[in-house]
Amino acid sequence: MNTCLKQVLLIISLKFVHTTVDPPENLTIADMGHLGELEIRWRPSVGKEQGQCLVLYELHYYDSYTSSWTTIRTTLTSFRAQFDLTKEVKVRVYTLISGACAEVKSKNYTELVQKPDMTGMDGIQNLTCVFYDMEHLVCSWKRSSKMPSKTQEALYYWSGCNFSGIDLPTFSDVNLCVNASSGPIIRPVCTTLQIQNTVKPKAPGELHVEAGADRQLSVQWDSPPGRIPQDCLQWQVQVETEVEEGKHTLITSTENVVSLALPANETHCLRVRSMMNKYCADGGVWSDWSPSVCYPEKLKMVSAPSRDTFPENKYTAVTIISGVVLVLCVCACIGLKLSRHEKKREVSHSTQSAQSSAEIIPVFQYV
Repeated sequence: MNTCLKQVLLIISLKFVHTTVDPPENLTIADMGHLGELEIRWRPSVGKEQGQCLVLYELHYYDSYTSSWTTIRTTLTSFRAQFDLTKEVKVRVYTLISGACAEVKSKNYTELVQKPDMTGMDGIQNLTCVFYDMEHLVCSWKRSSKMPSKTQEALYYWSGCNFSGIDLPTFSDVNLCVNASSGPIIRPVCTTLQIQNTVKPKAPGELHVEAGADRQLSVQWDSPPGRIPQDCLQWQVQVETEVEEGKHTLITSTENVVSLALPANETHCLRVRSMMNKYCADGGVWSDWSPSVCYPEKLKMVSAPSRDTFPENKYTAVTIISGVVLVLCVCACIGLKLSRHEKKREVSHSTQSAQSSAEIIPVFQYV
C-alpha cells in the first residue's frame, strides 16, 4: 500500500515539476548530395529530462512540392526529408515530454530557414516525367529562350542508398534534377516522385458491344497488354450520340464491362481509356482513347455521282475514246502504206525475174 502511494505521489510531483521544457539546440541542415534529400540535425536542450520522462522531438518542415507543412515526431535527433533545392527550406523543432510525466511541449521552437542558391540564370522549366506502361520513364522539360542554343542539359536521378540503375523502384522516392553541363551557369530544376504515381497505360483493346432483349447494351473491352495488372486499372467510357455531336457522357468503372440503357432509334459511338486506380497509386495519367465503336453500326453508303461531277466524267471518257480512235487511225494508215510498198516490191521483183528468164531461155524456130 505504501509503495503504490509513493508511486502516485511521484507521478503527481513530476507532473507539477515538469511544466516547462526548452526547445532543441544547434539546428542544422546537411546536404547529402542526393539531389534534394537533406538531413536535419539538432541537439537536446541542456535541461534534457531523464528518469521516467519520455523525450520526443516534434519536427515541422515545409514541403514546397505540396505547399504544406509536414509534422514528424521522433525520439532521434536527426531526420531526412526531400526538398526542392530551388525553394526555401524551412524547418522547426519542438521538445515534447510525455510518458510518466505530463505531456508538455516547449512553447518556443528552434527554426532554421535556408535560402536557395540563386547563382546563375533561369533556363530550365516544367520538368515532368511519365512512366509509360510501367516499362520506361520519359522525362521532359522546356528550355528558356534566354539559354544559348549550344547549351547542353544533363538529367541526374537518385533513389535510396542502393540504387541498381536497372529498374526504378516503386513506392520509393526518386529524385531528379536537370542542369546545364556546359555554357553559362544555369540554375538546376529538381523534383521528387514515386514512379507508380506517373504511370500512363497503353490504350485499351477492342470494344465488344452486344444488345440484349431489354435494350441494354453490354460494352466490354480487352485490357491493354503490358506489365500493369488489370486489378490496378480504372476505366472511363465515353458515350457520344449523332444527334448531339460534340456532347458526350463519361462513365467511370472499376471493371472492364459496363451496361448502358440507350434509345434504340439513335446511333451511339463509344470509346474507353484507363488509368491507375487509388488502390495501386496516388495518381497517374489517362491512357489514350481506344478506337471508337458505333452501335448500331454505321452503314457505308455509296453515293451516286452528282450532276456537277457527271459532265467532268463524260468529257474525260470522250477524251479517252477520241485518243484511242486517233491511235487506231494512225496505225491503220501506217499499215496500209506498208502494205502498198510491199506490193510494189513484189511486182518489181516479178518483172525483173521475168526479164532475166527471157534472156536465157533459147528460142527454137522450126522451119
